[in-house]
Formats: sequence, C-alpha cells, structure tokens
Amino acid sequence: LGASSALAKLPVALAEAREALCRWDAEQVRLTAQAEASASRVRAEREKASAWTGEGWFKGSPSTPSHPAVVGPMCWLSVGPPPALKPAGCYIHGSVGSGKSTLMDLFCLFGASKWRVRRQHFHEFSLWLHQTLHGQQRRSGDAPSKHILARVADFAAEGTDILCLDEFAVTNVADAAIMVELLRLLSERHVAVVCTTNRPPDDLYKDGLHRERYIPALASHLHRDFLVVAVHGADYRDAMFRADAEKCRSLSTSLHDTAADAVPQRLQRVIFEGGTAEAALGSAFAEEPGGLPDLAPGSLRISWGRSLAVPGVGSGMARFHFDDLCRRALSAEDYLHLALEYHTVFVHDVPRLALEEHNEARRFTNLVDALYEHSVRMVCHSTVPIHDVLQSVEALRDTNSTDGHDADKLGVFEAMYDDSPNFQLQIKELGSREKWQELRDRKVAEEQRVEAKRLARLNAPAAAEGDTGSGWSAAPAGADLSAPDQG
Repeated sequence: LGASSALAKLPVALAEAREALCRWDAEQVRLTAQAEASASRVRAEREKASAWTGEGWFKGSPSTPSHPAVVGPMCWLSVGPPPALKPAGCYIHGSVGSGKSTLMDLFCLFGASKWRVRRQHFHEFSLWLHQTLHGQQRRSGDAPSKHILARVADFAAEGTDILCLDEFAVTNVADAAIMVELLRLLSERHVAVVCTTNRPPDDLYKDGLHRERYIPALASHLHRDFLVVAVHGADYRDAMFRADAEKCRSLSTSLHDTAADAVPQRLQRVIFEGGTAEAALGSAFAEEPGGLPDLAPGSLRISWGRSLAVPGVGSGMARFHFDDLCRRALSAEDYLHLALEYHTVFVHDVPRLALEEHNEARRFTNLVDALYEHSVRMVCHSTVPIHDVLQSVEALRDTNSTDGHDADKLGVFEAMYDDSPNFQLQIKELGSREKWQELRDRKVAEEQRVEAKRLARLNAPAAAEGDTGSGWSAAPAGADLSAPDQG
C-alpha cells in the first residue's frame, strides 16, 4: 500500500513540475522581449558609440547607452532557478518475490498511462548507458566527462517522461560514479525515475572498492529527492509455485491414481540433480512434441563486438556447460544477448561453488536473472542438490555482522584480489592459482624462519657483547662510538 501511494504521487508531481517550468520559461521570454524592446530604443546611441574613433582634443566620448543590446540567449537571475521535480522518483526495495516488479509493471500500464514510460531491466539500461558513453567519448575527444554525461542524459530524456528500472544494482565503482550524476541530471530534465531493488539505498555496493567516494552521495540523493519505500511480505512466487504443484498433484490423484507422481515431475523437470547431462537433457524434452532438436556447434555475437562459442544450438535452443558461461569473463550485458537470441537454454554440470568462487556465483545469478526477465526457459542440471550450489558462497552474507564473522578471516579476498601489479602475470607464468599459492606459502615460511633467527640472535648473550652472528664485528654494548679505538 505504501509503494502504491508513493507511485501515485509521481504523475501529480511531474505535471506540477512541467506546469511550473512552462511558467518559468514564459517569464524568461517576457523579460528577454522587454530587454530587446528597450535596447531597440537606444540603437542610434549604440551605433554612434561604435562609430566614434576618438580623434580630436575637444571631442568628448559618446555617452554610454542606457540599455545594452541583447546578444544570444539569456537567463534572468531574478526569476530564480528552474523549478525542480520533487519528488524526483520512487525507490522501492524489498525481499525477493515480494511483488516489486509486478507493482512497477502495473504502474507502467495503468498508473502512468498518460505519460511516456520507458521500462527496462537495469542490466539493459546499463548496457545502453555504457555504449552511449563510449560513442560520445569517441566523438567528443577531450571534452570534459560531465559534458558527455549531460548529453547522454539528454538522450535518455528524449521521448521519456518516466524511466522505470527493474532490479537496480550498483556492482562496481564506475556505475556508482555515473549514477550519482546521472540521476541528478535526469531530475533536472524532469524525468521521473522508478527503481526496484533488493537493497536499501545505504546498502548499495556494500563493502565495495572505494565505496565511500560515491555511494554516500548517491544514498543522500535518493533519501532527499526520492520516495524511498520498503516492501515487506511473503515470497509470492514461491507460494504460487507450491499452490500450483499442490493443485496439479490433487488433480492427478483424483483422475489417475497411477500417474500421481507424473505431474510433480513435470513441474520439476527444469531442474535435474545428479546423473549425466545427456540423461537430464533427454528427460527435459521427452514430452515435447518434436522431441530433442538437433544441436550443432555455433557462435553468438555478444556485447562490444565479441563472440561467444555455443557448444550446441538448434531450433532456438542453446546448450552450455557451466564453465562456458560462468567461469569466463562475461557480464550481465552478455547474458542479455543470450536471452534475446534463444527461447530455451540448457546449462549442465553446475557444481557446488567454493567460498572463493563468488565471482562465478555472481555470474550465475546474473544469468538466471537475465533469462527470467526475458521469459527464457532455463533447464538446469547440477552435480549436487540445487540448494547446495550457493551454500558456501552464502557465508559471505554474514561477514561483518553481529555474529562476529569477518570476510578477511574467511580467506576469500586474499587469493582473488591481490594488490601486487604483476599478480596476473605470475598466475600466467606459474600455470594455476594453486601453484602460485604454494610458492607464496613457501615465501611466507622462509620469512618467518629469518625473523625467528633474528629474534634468537637478539636474545643470545653473545649478541650483547658485539657478536651479531653475521660475521661482522660490532662495538660492545655501552661503547663510546665517538672514540676511534672503540668505533
């Protein structure tokens, strides 16, 4: 109810802001016309002043015209700044399946029917944003980045009154820096922004690199200019699935007692645990009219002109190993191209991800999110129970909590994010992270042995009388180092 009320305020605020802007523009035009009329009355004085050459001792200079000429566009400070859009948008956050996206879709269909609405998943908008920024930077050369971002904001505002972004997220410092300025520029152009997300504003890009530089400003802008609404409730998607499963199970039991287990298997056929990938693929398409289509190797054009190899493709379906999609340098934008190309995606041999494989877990989450957003059927085969795939990685959610967990103690970021500049070169030369870790452990052990020997020498009695154990002579304790015979 709170989110619905907040969304209902946006069209009203947008209409009031547009009317105020029309009055502001009309006042600017009136003052400019008045200044031009006054300037036209003293045009002769200006022409006389411009023709004066300053010759002669007794010829005085012409008087200054009382009204200057109007050259180019003008902005009158007496009118004040342009009227702002307040609130500038609505920020809806809540748990998974609580109805945030459905509420935003209903708002786009019925609540904002008189306005031009652009509804996109945030990954799609982010892809458009970075591609547009890249194109503008190539055309503008050395132009300041703020000017380039202002032009991008003009493109985003063109033909749009309300911008709706589903699954808003900030996962890197570049997006954090861009979104702070972009949201401000859009509000100046009277474009209302509606965001749905799982995180409150203060938790965006939580524990991210250089988070303190940009996220506080972004969170402050959201709290100050947006309607921030929390949506708490049950997971409606899970409840609907369970209700449908129970309905089909009861219907199957009443009609065909022998086929009581057939319907639940049909509902669960998109997820297969254990066994072989071939068996899972055959079971998934056993009830299809045409059966399993013929799959052949192919390729897919993805973002930034790159190409993704597809092990098997045919009849709008694609087959991938987990490593092909989640252990490669692929982004959420790449998965969007995948979702737009195929209606069915089969991912097999999904393993249980280790604690340090949080990058792979992020890619897998983005893949599922992109396929779900575009209503792509995903058939998943895992080597472990599906609930165990992310079980180890979920320990990261408890870091820095009141329970005393600490991400540094988990040992996750030590191997994944090394601050040495030649870390990737070392990995490439040594062949694997395991080999690099083994050599690093040896180095640490050697440093510890050297430190132990140093401490032992300092505690030895002979060291106090000049024997350092290094083969070099030293002055005895208490010696006068200024004396030549004791230096």
